Amino acid sequence: MAFLIFSENSFGQSPFPPPNQLQVFAAQELSFGSFYTGASGGEVIVSPEGNCMTNGSVMELALSPATPAVFDVRLIPGRIVHISFPASAMLTRVGSSESMMISGFTSDKQGNYFVTTSAHPFINPVKVGATLHVGSEASNPSGDYVGSFSVTFIQE
Repeated sequence: MAFLIFSENSFGQSPFPPPNQLQVFAAQELSFGSFYTGASGGEVIVSPEGNCMTNGSVMELALSPATPAVFDVRLIPGRIVHISFPASAMLTRVGSSESMMISGFTSDKQGNYFVTTSAHPFINPVKVGATLHVGSEASNPSGDYVGSFSVTFIQE
């Protein structure tokens, strides 16, 4: 029989060993918030920092703000991690077939790579933004649009 003894005075030591293998957890979904498409449509751009810009006839609404995706990458310090994004992804209107394309994925890590630095609990957050291409009100009527995209994290 084995017992694990944990003391609150462990001075930052973890009862679990640091992760040698890359672990990724989705902590927050990418959201383009609420917006009005207008006559001709345009784009909604969410930066990795959470800033939202629009162009064309698209106007951001204050009902729900845009947010970047956040992934928690858990790995021991000193490892290089590369991030790879798809060229595009699609959102489809719930209950219908209208769609919008997402492209221009980018992270808050310059060059889309980073060296892990966090001590216990070894979590390195990665924030991801993208551009949503919005059609006119006729081609992209109001509603909830949902979809997914894949992000690949490669441990070197």
